[in-house]
Amino acid sequence: MRVRPRRAEPDPALLALRSVCHELRPPMATLSALLRAIEDQPSPERRAAMSQLATEHVSHAESVLRQAAAVAQELHSLPVEPAPLDEVLPVVAATAPGDRLSVRASPAAMRWLVHPLHTRQILINLVGNAVRHSPGRIRLAARLHGRRLRLTVADQGGPNPELRTAMSRQSPPPDDRGLGLWVVRQLTGSHGGTLRARAVTPAGLVMEVRLPRYRR
Repeated sequence: MRVRPRRAEPDPALLALRSVCHELRPPMATLSALLRAIEDQPSPERRAAMSQLATEHVSHAESVLRQAAAVAQELHSLPVEPAPLDEVLPVVAATAPGDRLSVRASPAAMRWLVHPLHTRQILINLVGNAVRHSPGRIRLAARLHGRRLRLTVADQGGPNPELRTAMSRQSPPPDDRGLGLWVVRQLTGSHGGTLRARAVTPAGLVMEVRLPRYRR
């Protein structure tokens, strides 16, 4: 009987780096389109407005590149020091349009120690998915539940076949579709946490992550 070699478990840090690189595509594509529009726009007022928007996309791309550098450094560095959640949330909030995302966290949750790079990537992926796949407001909340940190990202979308596939996939997706959620599952699991998706009535979706306190 032929025994198939056991597939190596994907490295969460490598998957996180792949996910971070994927996050660069939207701002870079938008920036390229804005630059073409600025070149073709005769109105000084419109050129100024589009230049301001281009500046915002450049700032976001810079933050993603810094995050990619931090994740890459993690691949060959010492264990990451724990950090309170309140050092992570501002970075996550900056990745979404301010008129769509609201953030609420209890004082106890803000002090909860987390792996800063992994927790940031988990939340950026969940918020990014909500921005891309649902209309309306997005709510990010953090509070303690027992001895775990409960993080939720709620939007006005709902469960769909793609989400169900991503939540049950046993191996990394062959392309970028579903990659962000796969990374969330791997990073959450690597810290002994849990991830679940639930529908809310009359319409909406909540992605919930529960994490124990992070220690080196």
